[in-house]
Amino acid sequence: MYNLRYHVASLVAVFLALTVGLVLGTVVAERGTLDGQSSSLVADLQKQFAQIQRDNADLRSGLERDRSFADDMVPALTSGMLTGKTIAVLVNSGRGNGLNAAVSAIEQAGGAPVVLTLDAPNVGLDEAIPEGLPALLGSSFADETAVPASEAFRDALADALSMELRRSGSTPLLDALMKQGVLTVTDKDALTSVDGCVLMTSFDGRPDDFSAKLAGAFSVHGAMVVGGEATNQVTGVAAEAADRGFSAVDNVDTPQGRFSLVWLLAGRASGHFGVGQGADALYPTLVPAD
Repeated sequence: MYNLRYHVASLVAVFLALTVGLVLGTVVAERGTLDGQSSSLVADLQKQFAQIQRDNADLRSGLERDRSFADDMVPALTSGMLTGKTIAVLVNSGRGNGLNAAVSAIEQAGGAPVVLTLDAPNVGLDEAIPEGLPALLGSSFADETAVPASEAFRDALADALSMELRRSGSTPLLDALMKQGVLTVTDKDALTSVDGCVLMTSFDGRPDDFSAKLAGAFSVHGAMVVGGEATNQVTGVAAEAADRGFSAVDNVDTPQGRFSLVWLLAGRASGHFGVGQGADALYPTLVPAD
């Protein structure tokens, strides 16, 4: 009996050892397969990533070449279009986005940009009425002192100021606003007979109402008006300008936007151009001048 039990125990031990061996062998084999698959997958991903990096580098190089070409072409395509024209650029204090691009585009086209900066919303008429300003608007407003100023007062001021800036000579309304500290001008001596206006004024992310009134008055009195904003700071000015019936550019900080701005100020096209919602096209179609 002892020998039989020993023999049975020996057989069980052998079969158990075989079972354990098979299990361990299977695990090792599967792990080796998975390791091989993982290594192959990592290698494939590395190749794909390297290809993506090469493709991106090619795209960046191509975009840089296209941007350089566009930057070089804009002055050639707009040269002389604004020669002899004074362009008033209406902005709010602290404005940087798109302003330099607009000024540069006007200068490259031969125009004389003059920046009028509003230091307060609605040229300060919500808080105070500059001393002597009502009398300058005529007897109908001589006694206007209440703030915020009435809508009729704002309309009258926008209309009178636009006519004042459209002609050469004295500028009593502008002087009163500058004295009040609500409006500054980069070069007052250059502000003669305004031929066009670029509207860019906004406060707290909203278009400035008085600036839009002034731009509208410029338009009524024969000046070309364009609403402008940059792609990296949406102010709503371009859309507001388009709603008011002006032309607009919502990507003035790009070569296409600078081209569009000059083309519109020169009267070669009209509409809303850029990349924002409501734009008619990226830029105006090139149509030779008559």
